[in-house]
Amino acid sequence: MIQLKTSTLVLIALMTLTLISYVALTLAFPVYFDKEHLLDFDIFYLVSTMIGEGNLKAAYTSEIFLPRQAQVPGYNGGEMLWSYPPHFNLFVSPLSLLPLSVSYALFMVVTLTFYVLVIRAFAGPAFHTVAVLFLPLVVLIIRSGQNSFMTGGLIALTCLLVLRQSRWSGLPLGLMAIKPHLALGVGVWSLLDRRWDLAALSLTVVAIVSLLATVAFGTAVWSTSLTAIAGTADILREGRFPLFRMTSIYASALSLGIEHRIAMLLHLMTVGAALGALVVLSRVKFPPRVFMGAGVFVSALISPYNYDYDLAMLAAATCLLINTVARYARKAEQYIIAAVILSIGVNGLALTAILDHIVNDDTARPISVLGPILFVGGIVLFRVVWRSRDATRAVTA
Repeated sequence: MIQLKTSTLVLIALMTLTLISYVALTLAFPVYFDKEHLLDFDIFYLVSTMIGEGNLKAAYTSEIFLPRQAQVPGYNGGEMLWSYPPHFNLFVSPLSLLPLSVSYALFMVVTLTFYVLVIRAFAGPAFHTVAVLFLPLVVLIIRSGQNSFMTGGLIALTCLLVLRQSRWSGLPLGLMAIKPHLALGVGVWSLLDRRWDLAALSLTVVAIVSLLATVAFGTAVWSTSLTAIAGTADILREGRFPLFRMTSIYASALSLGIEHRIAMLLHLMTVGAALGALVVLSRVKFPPRVFMGAGVFVSALISPYNYDYDLAMLAAATCLLINTVARYARKAEQYIIAAVILSIGVNGLALTAILDHIVNDDTARPISVLGPILFVGGIVLFRVVWRSRDATRAVTA
């Protein structure tokens, strides 16, 4: 386990705040800082503005949304479509109440603080190790202005509340309706582990948030958003997204020029293998942390539409499984697992820097490698967890 000095932790915190401040300044003074790209937060803010105008439907309509997007400083011609479920509009709607740069800084600081506090609460002595492993991903999320600290924190909070046997453990899982594809593995885990109260509460929360979204935005928002989601699927199928930033086997296959149907078949085969492994693990009475950690990891493998920044939730899986890995994994396996985690953030940072400053070509599309890397990491992790079953049986005998 890594143990950092207090001075090192303070330095990391200061550097993180400095990075948030720098990005905020680029949003406040885009011409001075020669802002060349839109951030995801630019899109969040634009949609919030359109909600304030009573024009949310237009955000889901690319023919209207893209011209509005082109007016945002830093626009370089790339397509950034709005295909979030209606629930997420509730979260972004207040953002435009403040100036863009202030809203970004507040959003990042609040969600990052939430994320760190939850991870710290159940990482225990492993917190410094987890912090080091996920630092590149933290930098990537800050630079993109994504909501991943919120989603990663909600998954982690679900796990923490389960370990504390709280009746409210389904609440944060239900709030994952804002990005439901990231919580599928955890949902499957809850059913396999017979966590009926958790599943019931999470579905209740989804229903309440859905009702709030309907009241706030009208019933038409559902058909409009579903049409936009279908359009996003078409664009993904055509390979028009930056596939090298995506983390699925499907995206990896598309980036290699493999036809859509075969790419999807390969993806479904790996998803089936991951879910099958989770079912196999459910047959052994592993400690709650181990089986739940496997469920979180499987969540990262299911959707074909996952980006690197979405994997902030894997910090929760790391906290849950790190003791098992430290005790039962061979050195080579420990290095592979650490390399897999580091690659999630490093890949996006490195390739983006190369495309921006060396190749200087926004249209370049490198091969997507994170899907196979994650799957290999999952195989290694399964071997380690399975190896620990003998000790588990000895304890329960």
